Amino acid sequence: MKARIFKSISTKLIFVLVFSSLMLGIIISALSYMITWNTYSKFFSNTTENAVRFAATLVDGDVIGSYLETGKKDEYYKELNQILNNMKREANLMYLYIFQPHESSFTYIMEAKLDTDNLDNISNLGDVYEYTDLEYKYFINDWKAKKESDQLILGGDDRFGNTVSAWAPIFDSEGNVTAYVEGDYSLSEVKALLNKFIFLIMLVVSGVTIITTSFMIYANKKIIISPLGQLTSNALEFASGENLKVLKNSITTGDEMEELSVAFEKMAVDIGEYMINISKITAEKERIDAELDIATKIQASMLPSTFPAFPNRSEFDIYASMIPAKEVGGDFYDFFMIDQRHLGLVIADVSGKGVPAALFMMITKTLIKNNAQYGNKPKEIFETVNNQLCEGNEADMFVTAFMGILDIDSRKFTYVNAGHNPPLIKRSDKDYEWLKTKPGFVLAGMEDIPYKQDEIILEPGDTLYMYTDGVTEATNTENQLFSDSRLKDVLNENKDVNLEKLLYNVKKEIDLFVKEAPQFDDITMLAIKVN
Repeated sequence: MKARIFKSISTKLIFVLVFSSLMLGIIISALSYMITWNTYSKFFSNTTENAVRFAATLVDGDVIGSYLETGKKDEYYKELNQILNNMKREANLMYLYIFQPHESSFTYIMEAKLDTDNLDNISNLGDVYEYTDLEYKYFINDWKAKKESDQLILGGDDRFGNTVSAWAPIFDSEGNVTAYVEGDYSLSEVKALLNKFIFLIMLVVSGVTIITTSFMIYANKKIIISPLGQLTSNALEFASGENLKVLKNSITTGDEMEELSVAFEKMAVDIGEYMINISKITAEKERIDAELDIATKIQASMLPSTFPAFPNRSEFDIYASMIPAKEVGGDFYDFFMIDQRHLGLVIADVSGKGVPAALFMMITKTLIKNNAQYGNKPKEIFETVNNQLCEGNEADMFVTAFMGILDIDSRKFTYVNAGHNPPLIKRSDKDYEWLKTKPGFVLAGMEDIPYKQDEIILEPGDTLYMYTDGVTEATNTENQLFSDSRLKDVLNENKDVNLEKLLYNVKKEIDLFVKEAPQFDDITMLAIKVN
């Protein structure tokens, strides 16, 4: 295992080093080539341009054009040719000549020649040549406009290779361009020199790379690979559960490797302590989970969950559901027969969540049901329960609740609201509408609060739907609420289904709305239909 680590890390480090050195050499070579080439090109461009400009000042513009008409070379022509020969030699130009441009060709008037030149390549008076692409591009427009031109050409075509070219116009006494002087300097030797220079740089870089790589192979193994292999071995021993003392002072390099070894030793000790603590925490969590599971079952057993709830009573149908946001919740619903004629209905929401809310919920539910058994009116029940909940309420918890008592014979429904969401009622085959109710103060908020009760008559076919705010305030991933209006629309879309299907479809629409968002509040619903 250790040898494999050495090989793997060494190979990677060496590869990075070699690659970086080669890339650095290429970059240095390319930059050197560009800088040197641009410097030489600029220097010889200036040299060629100055030579051409100076030559143009020596030519008599009134005379030079006449040689093409007569075809004869006089003494001035020979003297001028000798001057151009000397300038060509001094400036080391490849070509220096005088010509007259036309639309698609140009005619030689004079070309300087040296003893070393190949006379077969020397043009004579009256020789006509077609423009090269570069010459046509730069000459023709200036010749038509009869204006001064001193364009420079870097590079060239197949005939001239790498050259620097410059030309200058020759003016007669009236300011007209009668001819041009052009000079060409060959950069072939410069380019060959640069190629040798680049080759030398690459040799130096290669040598430095080989020497540096050899040194780094030794240094990596001594400084990095060996300590890292030892640290890896210690890690494997720790992972296998062996004695952690083997880690202590195992690496003494005096650098970051030693610091890493010390940090690893501390981490190993911390992990050992953490494993002991996590075992205790896990055991405690399992105990709490078991207790919560019991609490969940106790809470569920306190809510009526058998349907049909009253199989012997055909005057009404009833259905309810409660989905807590945590293992236990603070919402609750209840329905019970007070006597053979009266049915009690309750839905409530305790502030907070979890175990405290669940305990307060159980107390509230028990008090409401107990007070209802005495035959009290809904408002009297809430006033009594409110004062009872306020006693010793050091946690300052409160409850929103809605309670109604249905007189089965007369179908009179008497109800009271303690700060709870108003129910929705559907009259026979009509749509759901909000039940008119004035919300009173919450339970357990303040002692001696008076509550107001209302009455309605539920006709056959009427349905009453009650819920907690976990329905309308269900929130999706975009932080939008399910809302009262959306709840009303869903109810009206399902107004003809039975109660169990109605509550199921409402919960289904909530799930589709919230998508992946977590449930923040209990979702509780209770519905009753008069037959």
